[in-house]
Amino acid sequence: MIDSWEKLKGHDEQRNLFRRSLQRGRLSHAYVLAGPQGIGKCQFARLLAQSVFCRTHELEELETCGECRGCRGFRANSWPDYIEVGLPAGKNVIPISSIIGEDGKRGREGLCYELSMSPQASDRRVAVINDADRMSSEGANALLKTLEEPPAHSLILLICDNPDTLLPTIRSRCQIVRFFPLSNPDVQQILLAEEMVESEVDAVSIAALCEGSLETARQLLSPELRKLKSSVAKHLQQMEAMKPMQISSAVVSGIEEMSSSTTEQRQNAQWLLRFVADAIRDRLIGVTKGDLSDPLTKRLGARNGVDLLSPLLERTIAASQQIDGSSPVKLVLEALFDDLAKMFRVAMKRS
Repeated sequence: MIDSWEKLKGHDEQRNLFRRSLQRGRLSHAYVLAGPQGIGKCQFARLLAQSVFCRTHELEELETCGECRGCRGFRANSWPDYIEVGLPAGKNVIPISSIIGEDGKRGREGLCYELSMSPQASDRRVAVINDADRMSSEGANALLKTLEEPPAHSLILLICDNPDTLLPTIRSRCQIVRFFPLSNPDVQQILLAEEMVESEVDAVSIAALCEGSLETARQLLSPELRKLKSSVAKHLQQMEAMKPMQISSAVVSGIEEMSSSTTEQRQNAQWLLRFVADAIRDRLIGVTKGDLSDPLTKRLGARNGVDLLSPLLERTIAASQQIDGSSPVKLVLEALFDDLAKMFRVAMKRS
């Protein structure tokens, strides 16, 4: 758990936005923190809440000391004026009970009820709703009533990937603050600091692929996916001897073993195609620069090498589009590796 703003990577602009609102006395009662998964939106929301409760710093500073009663209570998950709800383990919908209480106790427990109570130890109560787009329609409509008539002492933070997935009536009653992917250097620092990778080389490699998301970085660090990436890179560096049926059988089996659902299978297939595209692109860059360690450069020269590799890259991108279009993963991959091998052999015979 990140316990200070200094440890949070990125999002300085968003923090300054809240700081200016506080300094001008214009803090809204509700915000939607929107942006891709795994970039730190939840951590930002918790630091914002801790800053509200910090006894050492003025609220306008938007800072935490980590030592006062408020900071220590918040970090111990025992601060009475903080409410956080989200998806229960194993569920795909936030139940209405999280918002307005269980049957028989509706309106007498849950997030809305807690917000309606006067603060016990602070000037405000802060509520965070993770995965706010996963609220049931009943829960969203129940929350809407609180957003329409918010308690004066409340701050509500809804966290989601895309604000368009929220009810329009909820969006219209919140200020939307957009968050953006982390920079590659920030991702590298986090990976190394949290010992998620073994070396700086690994950190650079993962950061280049994860598109600024630590959630994606964690997926890429799975042993199965890394093994698949290594296998693909090896085959594509030896296209002259590539056996399409062998490689397609190996990668399809690998994807099926690591995937627990059709959706996950398609996601992993897209990662595989990203690995294929990156391997071809790297070889393409090397040939363009006249890399004499590549047999293509020696045999074809830079221009002809580019003419050979560019269509392979286009074919891989087309396969990715087929996966997006719900084509069967196995058939797409088998056809792709067969085509890559054929295209390579034909081009080499012409040279």
